[in-house]
Amino acid sequence: MRKLIWAAVPLAFAISTPACADDDQPCDDSMVAAVSQWAGIKGNLAPWGDKDGLVAAAACKVMPNAPDTTVAAIAFDTGHVGPNSQDGNLARVVALVEGGKVVAANHSVIEQDALTQVGSFRIDTAPYQLSPEVRAFGVVFNSSAHGPSCPDAGADRELTLFVRDAHALRPVFGTNLQGWVAVDEGTCGSGTAGARSEDADMTIAVEKTSSHGFADLALTAHVTRNRLENQQWVVTGKRTKRIVLKYDGKSYGIDMFRNFWYPNEGIWARHGK
Repeated sequence: MRKLIWAAVPLAFAISTPACADDDQPCDDSMVAAVSQWAGIKGNLAPWGDKDGLVAAAACKVMPNAPDTTVAAIAFDTGHVGPNSQDGNLARVVALVEGGKVVAANHSVIEQDALTQVGSFRIDTAPYQLSPEVRAFGVVFNSSAHGPSCPDAGADRELTLFVRDAHALRPVFGTNLQGWVAVDEGTCGSGTAGARSEDADMTIAVEKTSSHGFADLALTAHVTRNRLENQQWVVTGKRTKRIVLKYDGKSYGIDMFRNFWYPNEGIWARHGK
């Protein structure tokens, strides 16, 4: 088993991913061509909207500690679903590219529906040093779907951490980075004055402790309590909730709708999480 080795950094630090991408992460034509060749995808390798363009979303970024390695995440519309459809599968390829060739990759499918539609990717190269020899990287998926008009709970910005195993990229951790939850019933519609909700932004910390050779990960939800007053949401409090995730030899767990931070009151006290 070959592992991608980058310079080790001290463990036990917090990693925060911005709520939205504040820097451009474009993929040039040669990068898209290299990834599509590896995946066996042929056609017009142009963005959606350019005739039969197959590239629904793409992001590329050079690894800070491995300047010859570029991380690419590209969604290909191999089924010609088109940018205006809520249904249909798209191919997602996450790859490491060196010297114009893919050296390791992961090929999966994005199933589009009313709640999940391809929006954008963002490459996260924060120092996820899981062991002295293994550094993970992240891919954040942003859905462009609006979802239900007023749900009891929601999740957004799906982060997946990958590690390299020989010529494969293996997902080892997944979480949503943002969430929203209603505390009270009747948050939607008329007569909602005084209704409460909470939203959370997640940060990840690499711990000093380890399990099965990989550092433990701490996931912290930074929660804001809101109250509806005069048709405006007003912040009424803040809190944090933290959990520690341990590697079981295969993964830390992949859950893109985490509820560990939900309040133990209101509808969640009665119905459970």
